[in-house]
Amino acid sequence: MIWPLILPIQITCGLLSLSVIAFTTLASPRKWKRREAFFLYSGIAILAFIPSCTCVQMAVDAVRFGDFSYASYDDIPDFRSQRFLPSNATEIRMRKHSNGYLACYKLPIRDFEAYIDDLWNTFVKHSAHQRSDFQDEGNPLNPESFKDTFGGLGWDCPTNAIVYDSPIEGDGGGATYYVDAANGVVFQRTGFW
Repeated sequence: MIWPLILPIQITCGLLSLSVIAFTTLASPRKWKRREAFFLYSGIAILAFIPSCTCVQMAVDAVRFGDFSYASYDDIPDFRSQRFLPSNATEIRMRKHSNGYLACYKLPIRDFEAYIDDLWNTFVKHSAHQRSDFQDEGNPLNPESFKDTFGGLGWDCPTNAIVYDSPIEGDGGGATYYVDAANGVVFQRTGFW
């Protein structure tokens, strides 16, 4: 949950540190001693940290979160957005946010079934729940559920989609898949911490 703050904090600390050093060495009035100037500018930097960090975070988030399109899995630039996504997915549309993403992509049903079975076989020991614990697993998609999850993205609700779930990490991270086998389209909701 804290990972979105790490990069803005690092950038802000770097910028404020460089500012303190620059003002101390270059912009201090001649009558000030460097030590006095350093402490004064350090105090100002501490007071400016939260507003500065907020501005840096807004700028960073504008680039890393939002709507994206990728031709294939290999074109996705960050590992978090590749989590729980089949590696042979194509024509990927994705809305990224700090706790996960929503995705829509092309994938033949045979490839998806092989992927989800392999995912469960590999991670069943680490899953907080067993595959049989999911009540909606293998059932038809509820259109209201689709609308609640993907509303506002302009994605049409598939009429014959089936719901699948990934293994669930101990912290609640995982994915739910809505698979339209007839059209080879998968809609995915992924959450992570």
